[in-house]
Amino acid sequence: MKKFVAGMTALCASAVSLAQDAPAAQAQAAGSSLKIYGVADISMARYRTSGESKTAMHAGGSGSRLGFLASESLGGGWAVNARLEAGVNLDTGTPSSTNGNPNRVFGRQAYVEIAHRDFGSLRLGRQQGPTYDFFPSYDPMLLPAMDAWGVITTLGSPAPGVGSGTGAPTGFLINPTARTENTIGYTSPRVSGVQGRLSYSPNEGAATQARLLEASVDYVTGPLQLGLLYVKAGATSGAGAVLATESNQEIAFGAKYQAGPVHPYFSYIRRDATDPTRRAGGGIMNGNSETARLFGVAIPVTARGTVRMTYGLYSSGAADSDAKNYGVAYTYEVSRRLMLMAAVTHLSQDGAARFPVFQSPRPRAGESVDAVTAGLTWRF
Repeated sequence: MKKFVAGMTALCASAVSLAQDAPAAQAQAAGSSLKIYGVADISMARYRTSGESKTAMHAGGSGSRLGFLASESLGGGWAVNARLEAGVNLDTGTPSSTNGNPNRVFGRQAYVEIAHRDFGSLRLGRQQGPTYDFFPSYDPMLLPAMDAWGVITTLGSPAPGVGSGTGAPTGFLINPTARTENTIGYTSPRVSGVQGRLSYSPNEGAATQARLLEASVDYVTGPLQLGLLYVKAGATSGAGAVLATESNQEIAFGAKYQAGPVHPYFSYIRRDATDPTRRAGGGIMNGNSETARLFGVAIPVTARGTVRMTYGLYSSGAADSDAKNYGVAYTYEVSRRLMLMAAVTHLSQDGAARFPVFQSPRPRAGESVDAVTAGLTWRF
């Protein structure tokens, strides 16, 4: 615990680490290295809802990227690292619009880090924080566009987690992309199976940008992993057409067990307020809490093939606007770096809800959405 106090990226984090372990080019000097890595991730999807259908090509799992990781050993257990990682829309060749901002060159990560093997690491810059590591860790399907994790926590919203200003739900997580800029982040060493992460992102005086605090702790013992996440977004004063908001909090718990013929997963998320936008006369638009319960299993059926299933229940905090989703996928690892996948998903919802699934057409109120996809992910 002293190391945690003294010291302060999940499907996606694991995808990054695999990519780092397999650089396409590496230049080494005395105690220093430069790794170039990437992910090519693409799928074809077919959506159907309310009598409409749509075919789309997009990322299927971890998202395509090209990254550069520079490291230097400083001796005595100390090291300095820097990462620049750009997201790519493989279907068009354009930069991916992380957080809705198309002008970022290195939109996924851009940071410098000082690390010590006993004290942990300190990062400064744009980075993947505790949320990024936490949620994919408890998602057995690994396909956010089609599994209950991705469908329930974003609900097809272009800006999930942002207050609608009307009281209606707009998607679930406070930080759905799990990346933050202008961030100070700390990761502790793992001690007796326990590791902690903490990050803080000031708003730098921006009237429409919330200060963000994220903290997580996880415990690993053999095949069992347990995790706890806390996220708090500060109040904003608003500017122009962007309304002011009160602070909002989120807490999540996750568990998984990776042994035996069936690997079970479970997580629970609670967000304090559905819409924290301030009313003109005082109070907020919708102070009801939102919750999600997510269940899943991964079933290895061959040495390289796995059946993956998820089921999610979403309580929206708005009248007659809850939703359920299930997804089923089959993944096949051709090699350590190449994975093929096929998946289906189905979203059903209450009579007042009109939640889409990722890039599907927007359904009529109360109608379901179905999707099927197939694709590949190659890490290099």
